[in-house]
Order: sequence, then C-alpha cells, then structure tokens
Amino acid sequence: MRAKPDACPEAQALRSLAQLRALKHQGDLPADERIVSGIYLSVDPDSDTSAQVSSVPGQLMDLRFRTGRAGRWLSLNIELGDYDLSGRAVCGLMCRTRAPETLTLRPCLRSGIKGGFHDEFFAKRVISYREESTHADLMLLDAHPEVARTAPWRELILFLPPDIAQMSIMDLAVFGA
Repeated sequence: MRAKPDACPEAQALRSLAQLRALKHQGDLPADERIVSGIYLSVDPDSDTSAQVSSVPGQLMDLRFRTGRAGRWLSLNIELGDYDLSGRAVCGLMCRTRAPETLTLRPCLRSGIKGGFHDEFFAKRVISYREESTHADLMLLDAHPEVARTAPWRELILFLPPDIAQMSIMDLAVFGA
C-alpha cells in the first residue's frame, strides 16, 4: 500500500512526479519554466541550449536538446519543499532512464541555507544507455554531516551533460528511511 503523498516528507516531489506521470504534453521547455509544478530545467544563461519535452501518461518525459554553445551546467530540478531528513538514516534516489548514446548524470541533493545553498552529490553517477537502465543510490546521512536535517527548501537535481542531445526518464523517485 502506498503512503498518501501528503503524509510523508517527500509529499511535494510525489505530487509533482504523479502530475508528470499523468501528463500528455509535447512542446518547448524554456529554462526555469515548470513543466508541472515543481519540475523545471535549469540552463546556464551563457548557453544557447533549448529543449523540447514530450510526456505520455505512465512515463515521465523524453527530452531533446539543441545546443550550439554549451554552458557550464544543465540540470533537471525537482523541488522537494522543506523535505525533512530528521530521524532519517538515508536519502535515496531511484530512476529509470534511456539515451541513444551513453551518458552520465550527476545526482545532487541541494539544501537551502542562510545566504544560499549547499550541494551534496550522491556517490554514484546515473548512467543511461540505449536500453532502459535502472539506477539506485543511497546517501548515508551520518557520512554527510554537512547536510542539514532540516532546511527551508531542497531540490533533487540531475546535472546533465551540457552538450546532451536526447534522453528519456521513464521513472524517478526520491525517498528517505
């Protein structure tokens, strides 16, 4: 039995991902514009990268990029609200992806702090291949004391290669235990 989305610290991400799983959409995805509440693409303003997204019910999204001048970063951001890690031993990530050419993504937990933010990267990189692949990773919180257990806001960020052409994200989850 699944927990009700509003009954757990991951509620905001669960709602956003559920909305995206139910969405039928195709079109441009401008930088910092939400495809659904809480999910957006962040593009280095020095880049000329543009993106198109398509989504069909049951899967998250297919992304296609056009880049003439790659930037310093390109990322898919999932807002987690004030995701509380108190009493948790781990923060976990699971995703299923596919890409026509092998590529790697760097998953990161970004936490709001006074005057800015703190990024903590997961130990493993997500590797996408021509065939669908599943990635799972756990961040042991005791091994990362710099990750505040409470924060005013958090995001799960997938840092994409700045010169990426295409990839599909079939599923994604963030969880704590």
